[in-house]
Amino acid sequence: LRELGITFPATTRHRVDLADGDAIVLHDDVPAGWRDDGLSVLLVHGLCGCHASPYMLRFAASLQAIGVRTLRMDMRGCGAALDLARNVTHAGRSDDCLAALGAMVRLAPHSTLGVVGVSLGGNQLLRAVGRVSAGLDPPPDGWPRLRFAVAVSPPIDLGRCSERMQRWRLRPYNRHFIDHLLRRIPQAIAEREDFRAAIALRRPRTLWEFDEAITAPLSGFADASSYYRESSATRVLAANQIPTLVIAAHDDPIVPIECFTDIVGELPSSTRLLLPRRGGHAGFVGRRGESWLETVLVDWVQGWKATT
Repeated sequence: LRELGITFPATTRHRVDLADGDAIVLHDDVPAGWRDDGLSVLLVHGLCGCHASPYMLRFAASLQAIGVRTLRMDMRGCGAALDLARNVTHAGRSDDCLAALGAMVRLAPHSTLGVVGVSLGGNQLLRAVGRVSAGLDPPPDGWPRLRFAVAVSPPIDLGRCSERMQRWRLRPYNRHFIDHLLRRIPQAIAEREDFRAAIALRRPRTLWEFDEAITAPLSGFADASSYYRESSATRVLAANQIPTLVIAAHDDPIVPIECFTDIVGELPSSTRLLLPRRGGHAGFVGRRGESWLETVLVDWVQGWKATT
């Protein structure tokens, strides 16, 4: 942020209680001169992230610079919500995103809204807008004021992504994710009997093993395959009525580009795909080492901000 020459005003934290007793946290940054009928954008991080992840800070700073209020979400068990969860976060927690949107409406009742999600958070958001559009979930208050969604490198077909992650050359990614997830287990989850029983058998070596042993059973799914099938956003993307931009790279090591190219004909005209040759998994670094993702995001948001 110092390199960008931008500082946040005082950030306000908002606890959002969820239906099952857990809670998420929103970190609210209001730029100087923001009006209560201005644009507010929810930012949702990825699997090993939180509100303070570098990309979350860059997105918030870039949007603040154009006068947009941002609310950086901590998923359950992440960041400031670490000790507020007894249940694990996962790719299908679209209801948590809807709860965050409902909280945004209460905080800014006259604001128009946008949502941006990265990786796992991108799948959650796409699943949320798809399920509400399909009539599978009730819309939160203020739903008509949601103008756009952006998803960056979202694993919309979890089974396909998990299969990709089984490759030997991707084992370092598995170790990184699993090490981080196990270090970040909230105390209330660590004390659950089902978690202690699962982790006592054998330490997971791949994300599939982690999801089979921990994510699925602790979240009420029969197994990892059921979790992947029921939580993948690809099942509801065709129903999505919210103008949406999806950004994913051909060289993403985690999310196969075929997840997107195979369904182009099924997507509504309001969903746009930006599929560059290079960018990795949510990297999108230019030739001079700069991230061009913020430029794309700001350009997209500017177009909607002009209509608010």
